[in-house]
Amino acid sequence: MHHTRRVVICAAFAAALGLALPPVHAQSGEEVLKGRTSFMREQLGGPWKVLAAFGKAGQGSLDDVEKNAQLIASRAKNIPQHFPKDTGRGTFPDDMTRALPAIWQEQKKFQGFVEKLQQESAKLAALAKAGDKDAVVAMIGESGSFNKTTIGCADCHQAFKGPAVKK
Repeated sequence: MHHTRRVVICAAFAAALGLALPPVHAQSGEEVLKGRTSFMREQLGGPWKVLAAFGKAGQGSLDDVEKNAQLIASRAKNIPQHFPKDTGRGTFPDDMTRALPAIWQEQKKFQGFVEKLQQESAKLAALAKAGDKDAVVAMIGESGSFNKTTIGCADCHQAFKGPAVKK
């Protein structure tokens, strides 16, 4: 029997008995930090770049904005899983992470920012779908900076992201 099939059968049997299985591979702290950085830059930052280009220079279309705002809205729910306890500054050196301990001390506030990003990105997508270019640009901002958009990026970053460390 193939190894994967055995694992699936064992997991199903354990679940039926109400047993919890240990994780197959627990990520190291460094792996968590790399995964978090990759997620934020690629999964959220990639779609943001499309929005920023539209707001700043009118590049792309409202369809592009709609699609990428929807990507941010759907991916935002995954943000908390990239911030497991003890993976911020204080546990790791400041040059390895910019995540401040306040994330874990103020979980409700952190989750509120995640929800705002989801809701405001969905609102942006709806405005783009409706063809309201002025409202879209107003939400994105004309600077191209995620720190100046109203969809919620800056709120979280200002509260929970420390300054970059010069190397």
